Amino acid sequence: MLFGKRMKEVLQKLELTQVGLAEKIGISNVVINRYIKGKTSPNYDFLNKLATTFNINITWLITGEGPMFPTRNIKTVGNREYFYLPILDAVSCGSPQEIDSAEPLDHIMMDTSSLSGDFNSYFAFYASGDSMEPYISNGDVVIVKQCDNWVAADERICVIRVEGEVTLKKVKSFAEGKEILLQPFNKDYAPILLDRYTLKESLLIGIAVMSVRNL
Repeated sequence: MLFGKRMKEVLQKLELTQVGLAEKIGISNVVINRYIKGKTSPNYDFLNKLATTFNINITWLITGEGPMFPTRNIKTVGNREYFYLPILDAVSCGSPQEIDSAEPLDHIMMDTSSLSGDFNSYFAFYASGDSMEPYISNGDVVIVKQCDNWVAADERICVIRVEGEVTLKKVKSFAEGKEILLQPFNKDYAPILLDRYTLKESLLIGIAVMSVRNL
């Protein structure tokens, strides 16, 4: 099923018009209309807002696989249980870069004991670049939990959209949360300061909970 058809299903299930959905998640109705008609591929900001606001299964949104609403898609191997996470795209560990992916690049199988809470609130990115060396290397798989709360993100490594582009950095809050510093670990890269103006235009996508080394 095409993404546009899945979006129509969402609107019908939620009993919302395109305008109503746009108002609830703060995205232009024109943009949503382009997604539904297949003129533009949905970017991750839109998918994340749709998933977190209405508790919709993000894997279903992206691939059409599984149910519309989250369920535990568990596979038992021996005496252990696993579930599959979609690897959505590569997130920049350097200068921010655009992510505009409607299909996952791959999947990673995760042990259910390794992550807490609702498994459908997690997703994964490939790390691209070396600004988070030595802790996260180019090509590592970064496991991220959806979160838009800057307070919860303080002192955590996060995926953030800044001026329309996405980056992976450590979040440091200043001025009672009115300013955010995005810190790389690699000293060759400069931190990014989000002041009270740029912070309004920035989006916290999620908090990194682990990285899996790509050997």
